Amino acid sequence: MKLQEKISLESFGDKKFRIKLIASENNQEAVLSHYLHNSKNGVSKFYKEGAVQFAKEILEHKYPDEKVTLKVAEEALQYGLFDTFQVPFPPVENPKFKFIDLFAGIGGFRLALQNLGGKCVFTSEWDKEAKKTYKANFGETPFGDITKEETKSYIPDDFDVLCAGFPCQAFSIAGKRGGFEDTRGTLFFDVAEIIKRKQPKAIFLENVKGLRNHDKGKTLTTILNVLREDLGYFVPEPQIVNAKDFGVPQNRERIYIVGFHPSTGIKEVNNYLGVPYGRAFRSNLFARSSQKGFPLQSLTQNAA
Repeated sequence: MKLQEKISLESFGDKKFRIKLIASENNQEAVLSHYLHNSKNGVSKFYKEGAVQFAKEILEHKYPDEKVTLKVAEEALQYGLFDTFQVPFPPVENPKFKFIDLFAGIGGFRLALQNLGGKCVFTSEWDKEAKKTYKANFGETPFGDITKEETKSYIPDDFDVLCAGFPCQAFSIAGKRGGFEDTRGTLFFDVAEIIKRKQPKAIFLENVKGLRNHDKGKTLTTILNVLREDLGYFVPEPQIVNAKDFGVPQNRERIYIVGFHPSTGIKEVNNYLGVPYGRAFRSNLFARSSQKGFPLQSLTQNAA
């Protein structure tokens, strides 16, 4: 079987590929795009099986009169038949660290961490319009609902930083302290569960300013207890940051929580709003100041 015509990831939204395989609840497009974007860093092995299967189904759809085997599909991937496309914010050539992007929205965290030399190896976002914008800007389709075990199963090992802009939700606290089990049923529980499983070197969380006083302060207290006591991370006091203080023409306050794994040996952080973290904050705030679903093309790539 001779396969010569390249198939671009960009074309998956076209009518000719709008088949049942690419339903919004399906992670197959995410698997394939993550496989192609991680072909040079060893992370692709976490996506290979699903990518080969999806490639096979796409080829069968494109070439209905040909016999397409898994071997043919794998060779099509190896020989570059499936092609990425030019995007405004491509990944860095020689990344310094790897990170994952949860509750990704349109890519504020990703833009910030890429500007610092990071490589995104997994991203998740359930909103379909935000996913379209994310794909247009970064060339990758985010995985879907992070509360589902199927989605979690694709998260690779050995990434360095976990980023998450999770929603603010109250906990049903049974004990006086508030711990890991008290967060069950909330989206923070899923974040904490992933941290517990994967043990990243650092965590970088964002939430609305109101988190500090949410449920009379019990919500934030529980989050910090889980991160510090149950998961063992060094977590300095969260800080509220206003976008207008980082060059963004908008009065937008957010609370940021950072944490460091015991293996890093970090036990003190004097000012995580300084360089290089300040650059990440500024880039992230700038991106998140856009309306959800609004393309990032209008934003600068330079967060310095």
